Amino acid sequence: MSAIHASSQIFSLLTRQSQKSKTFWLSLSIVLAIIYGLLGIQQAFNGDYVVQDDARQHIFWMQRYMDPELFPNDLLADYFQAVAPVGYSGLYKVMAMLGVEPDFFSKILPPFLGVIAAIYSFLISLEILPIPFTGFLSSFIFSQNLWCSDELSSATPRAFLYPLILAFLYYFIRKSHLICLILIGLQTIFYPQISLISLGLVVLSLIRWQAGRISLSKNWKDYLLFVLGFCLILGLVLYTRSLAEYGPVVTRLEAQNMPEFQSGGRNSFFRSGVEYWFGERSGIMHRRTFTPVTTAAGLMLPLLLWLPWKTKIRKQITPNINCLVQVLLVSFLLFALAHLLLFQLHLPNRYVGYTNRVLLSLAAGPALTILLEDIFDRCQTWKQSISLNKGWRFVRHISSISSEVLPLTFLFAASTVILFYYPLLLGEFPKTSYYNFDDAQPIYEFFAAQPKDIMIASFSDESSNLSTFSARSTLVSREHGLAYHKGYYGQFRQRAEDLIRAQYSDDPAILLAFIQTYGIDFWLLDDYAFQATYISNDRWLNQFQPMADEAVLQLSQGRDSVLQQSVAGCKVLRIVLDADCTARFAAGSNAS
Repeated sequence: MSAIHASSQIFSLLTRQSQKSKTFWLSLSIVLAIIYGLLGIQQAFNGDYVVQDDARQHIFWMQRYMDPELFPNDLLADYFQAVAPVGYSGLYKVMAMLGVEPDFFSKILPPFLGVIAAIYSFLISLEILPIPFTGFLSSFIFSQNLWCSDELSSATPRAFLYPLILAFLYYFIRKSHLICLILIGLQTIFYPQISLISLGLVVLSLIRWQAGRISLSKNWKDYLLFVLGFCLILGLVLYTRSLAEYGPVVTRLEAQNMPEFQSGGRNSFFRSGVEYWFGERSGIMHRRTFTPVTTAAGLMLPLLLWLPWKTKIRKQITPNINCLVQVLLVSFLLFALAHLLLFQLHLPNRYVGYTNRVLLSLAAGPALTILLEDIFDRCQTWKQSISLNKGWRFVRHISSISSEVLPLTFLFAASTVILFYYPLLLGEFPKTSYYNFDDAQPIYEFFAAQPKDIMIASFSDESSNLSTFSARSTLVSREHGLAYHKGYYGQFRQRAEDLIRAQYSDDPAILLAFIQTYGIDFWLLDDYAFQATYISNDRWLNQFQPMADEAVLQLSQGRDSVLQQSVAGCKVLRIVLDADCTARFAAGSNAS
């Protein structure tokens, strides 16, 4: 690094710390966040039957807010309503009371959350390095990173975690105790896991390192924030109690013996080798941590601060940067605790995967600013070294221009690629996981026209969509097969096993008993539902043993099930059977 620190006029302009500069770079950060959000909305409304992947779990039951008669005695709807944090469900309920349908609200909400996250990432960056341009770098990198995964577009509780954790970090750095307390409360009722991270930061703030010794804070407000924050998080107990009817959380030993938690299972957790510690759910990494790759610039910040460089920018970095280290420490402590108390604190990855993305983006801004300063300084050094040598005036003139043009060219090219072109190379940007099911419109319209209390039996992938698009109950569905609460999943698994047995049995009594037990009104089938490979090639269906293997064996032997025999006479739509007709067919077969 050169000892010469005369920054060019261009770099001085970029790193200006005036209010106008702050307004400009903050506005640009917001504009980019809005653009990314609008691109997401464009996907959300790209058809009549478009739904976000996770919304099929967390949003469908909210149609009860518009019509309380929907999903009567529905295990799936009741469970997902029970697991929804009270603040999250309350927000949707308020909007429903104002006449805004949950599905519509879930599609317009993400851009607003994205803008809030962009603003707070900008403000936090200013607290670390008070240069608005640096705040812009951190903000737009985080906005890109945020829209490279589908948490935000899901409009589920996970969508709220980024704005809430960023807002808390900002006011925590600013020592705004009352606002921090309010935010801990909001975190508890929207996404409880991050409230533990916030409380952990409060605990660390009570401990000081002074003159080589550990001491405790003398600010009574710090202790008050801890006590009140702890009381607020007791709301987690109330959250747990609301799930009491669905039984205790599955234990580590139980999960290790369940196919649902093995690699490739519906709730895949126990993977082998490195993937266990770096994968989703169990590991420390988010699947999109380094997407876009500019996020990786944050990894350079510790090195840049450690190297013995003396630069103007580095000197401006404030002690608030220690907050990033504290977040990292708390996150990993909770990650370890979540592994020790596996599934009691939900998934370990929830405590590090999301915060890693936040920390890397916040660190990337200062890191890139320091590197940019180095580029300008090196060009200035080159200019001065040439000007000191005797030579042609033309050469000195060219070198003078180059010292300004080269950094500007680099900055322009890098900005163009990163801001506009690079996201297009990702293939899925923004990544929203919105799926268009317009092709299945006749099915959704048919079921929506049926009575509100019908029950549909199906293993088809469409069963995951019926509750969203038709607002009708399904016995089971792939999307709703979460195995974390034993009371819920015990019933779910029993239903799935009974459905396999009934769908593929050649005993009319089994089919008839199943229809009567569960009050089945319709049966939705795939075209190839009675082929052996339909089950043998499906990992989810293979979780339900030994029924799945028994069904494969029967199909392989060419034995037609009673349900298969009833298709011709009971079909009311291309792949929909009337269960009453099927029951009469089974009763007749049983009598004969």
